[in-house]
Amino acid sequence: MRVDLVILGSGFGGSVCALIADRIGLKTVLIDRATHPRFAIGESSTPIADMILRDLARRYDLPRLAPLSTWGSWQRTYPDVLGGIKRGFSYFRHEPGERFRPTPGHDTELLVAASASDDQSDAQWYRADVDAFFAEEVRRAGIAFMEGVTVEPVRRSNAWHFQGVDVEADFVIDATGAGGALSDVVGAGSGAPMQTRTRAVFSHFTGVRRWLDALADLGARVGDYPFDPDHAALHHVFDNGWMWMLRFENEVVSAGLVLDESKRQKSHFADTVPRAVWDEHLARHPSIRDLFAGARQASSPGRLIATRRLQRRVAQAAGPTWAMLPHTAGFVDPLHSSGIAHTLSGVERLMAALESHWGRPTLREAMDRYQGSVLQEIEWIDQLVSLCYGSLDSFERWTASTMPYFAAATTYERERVDGRHLDRLFLLADEDRLLDVVRGAHLRLEQKVADYASWLADMLEPYNRVGLFRPRIPNMYEHTAAYKASPGRAGA
Repeated sequence: MRVDLVILGSGFGGSVCALIADRIGLKTVLIDRATHPRFAIGESSTPIADMILRDLARRYDLPRLAPLSTWGSWQRTYPDVLGGIKRGFSYFRHEPGERFRPTPGHDTELLVAASASDDQSDAQWYRADVDAFFAEEVRRAGIAFMEGVTVEPVRRSNAWHFQGVDVEADFVIDATGAGGALSDVVGAGSGAPMQTRTRAVFSHFTGVRRWLDALADLGARVGDYPFDPDHAALHHVFDNGWMWMLRFENEVVSAGLVLDESKRQKSHFADTVPRAVWDEHLARHPSIRDLFAGARQASSPGRLIATRRLQRRVAQAAGPTWAMLPHTAGFVDPLHSSGIAHTLSGVERLMAALESHWGRPTLREAMDRYQGSVLQEIEWIDQLVSLCYGSLDSFERWTASTMPYFAAATTYERERVDGRHLDRLFLLADEDRLLDVVRGAHLRLEQKVADYASWLADMLEPYNRVGLFRPRIPNMYEHTAAYKASPGRAGA
């Protein structure tokens, strides 16, 4: 079978690429070695992700995708697709050997609301359901889709062939994530080392106590909170890393430890099993341990999973006849929940390039630009994330160090709303002045400058449209994201 495009990997990124390719007239085959539904992490969406998904649905006449861009429309339209409400980001600082200690001034708490209401909020994507939904949309569109098929891509002359199936294609998109199906074939190589150095242990659980209930018992001033901290990307921050907790509507909780290798003890990962790492950190933090006192691992994945170092990136992310989506090209860390948005940003940029340059000599140059953008964005995310890890010894500095991300994200969101985003890189990765601010912040952290937070507040002022550093209640931000227009109802 001769086609224009083969897409390897049927996660949400690969499936959305297939749907768009079909809309722009490219004969496409989607291939995946696994089948749906299947376990995956990378579950926390953001306002940027929602905006891009909505814009893709409008631009390419894919109305059935649009309801997933807000929690309210998702629940009204697809109540059987499992997810969870996400009002924003919540952070709580824990000291080793002690129960969590709230203070009247919220010195150990930070809540940043992305949306003004539950209806307009973001969502936690239960990836087994959401990825299966997107894959089913590919089938519904009549696009060729091969599941449970292992192929080996081979370049011959000007075409791609795939050992294992009778398919020949002009172009290949690698949407396989860390699997990197094309990496060895195209000689993608490894990019320069990143500043962030973390590993993770994670799973899904049932029976996890709600943190809001625990906070009430501990005497926290929960009435000051702009939203329920469980309705968020919940971060428990401690001296050598943090734990994420994402709660879905069926009360399954995605939870994972992310540990900074520069601060780890030898026993944390070397020659240990995931359970030992997990139990050690729960034992060190009693309030977190209590949340899991009655918890059990969910049936999927049914075990704790430990990673090697999370950071990876290729030296080459695209060529004249192939391209990688951002998550295949590299990954930094889950800290700022950038994964879903960055993938969709890559889909948007890549498919626009194929739409404009397919069959033209200019495609090579377009792929060079795409590659440069993706690799520059990965470098920028590394700068934003590693700044926070450099602040783990002080929650005051940690709070300040999250602000460059929120400044970049909220400015980028507003540029999209104003229609000024078309030539912009993800999270303002092309904004030299902002990059210089973050480089300066890294230097001041290393030098342990006393006025770090006030300096950062002054330097971020041109990008501070939402009152960062100036909340009405200390560390409680009521609404930061740009208004998200209603996505409407799904098409028939």
